[in-house]
Amino acid sequence: MIWRNTNILDPFLDKKEITTDKDKASIILLGAYPIDINEFPNVQFVFRVGVGTDNINFTNVPVGFPEQSTKDIIYEETSNFACYLIFKMLYDNKSNLDTWSSVPRNLLNTKTLLVVGTGNIGSRVCNKMSGFFDNIITYDEKTDSKPPPYEIADIITLHIPYSEKNKNYLNKDIFKKLKDDAIIINTARGGIVNEDDLYEALSTTNIRAAFDAFWDEPYHGKLMEFYPNKFYATPHMASTCTEFVQNCYYDFVATCRAFSE
Repeated sequence: MIWRNTNILDPFLDKKEITTDKDKASIILLGAYPIDINEFPNVQFVFRVGVGTDNINFTNVPVGFPEQSTKDIIYEETSNFACYLIFKMLYDNKSNLDTWSSVPRNLLNTKTLLVVGTGNIGSRVCNKMSGFFDNIITYDEKTDSKPPPYEIADIITLHIPYSEKNKNYLNKDIFKKLKDDAIIINTARGGIVNEDDLYEALSTTNIRAAFDAFWDEPYHGKLMEFYPNKFYATPHMASTCTEFVQNCYYDFVATCRAFSE
C-alpha cells in the first residue's frame, strides 16, 4: 500500500493501492515536506517525488530518487518558471486598457538581476536571462565569501536549498538593504524567507514578491492579503510539467521493481 504527502502521481496510481493508514503503508511517496518515519512501522522504502533532500531526516529506510534525465526536466522547467515570474513581476500592472495608458518604465537591460544560488537551477536562470539583462550578479555560498550586494539588485531570485543555516535567509535585516521597489522571486523553499518580515516589507515599502513555494501548503497565510499585485503566488507548480510527472512515475515503477527483487 502507498501512503503519500504529494498527489502529483495520483493520475497514474490505482486508488485501491493508496492508503491514509500509516500502519498499512509499505511504500511512501514523499513530496516537499518531511515525515516522521517512525510513524510507518511497515514501510519498505521511500520514493522522493522531486530532487530536494532537506526533508529526508531519516537513514533507517532506503530512499529512491528520479533518474538524472527526470531531474534535468525539473531543473529546466523550474528555471523556465522562475524566468516567467521575473518577467511577470516586471511587466504586470504597467498599463490600463480602459484608459489606453501605461506606466513609465525603464529599459529592461538597465535592471540588475541577483541570482542567489548557482546550482542546477540558478545556473540555468543565469544563462536564460543573459540575453535580457546586461547586469546579472551571482552569489553562491559555496564559493563566495562576501555577502551578495542586495542594495543594488532590482530583482532577486532564490535558488538555494532549505536548511537550518538557510532558514530565514531573507529577513528584515536584508529587506532594509533592498531598493524600495525591489522584486523577490522564490521557486525554492518558503522557509528560506521570513514570512513575518516579508509581510512587514510589503506593508511598508514598494517591494513586491512572487512565490511558488511556501511555509505551509496549500498556503492561506497573511501574505495573501497582497495577492495578486504585491504578492503573486502559484501552487508549487514550477517543475510540474507533463513530461516530469510521466517520467517520475516511470522512475517510481522502476524503483518498486528494484526493491522487490
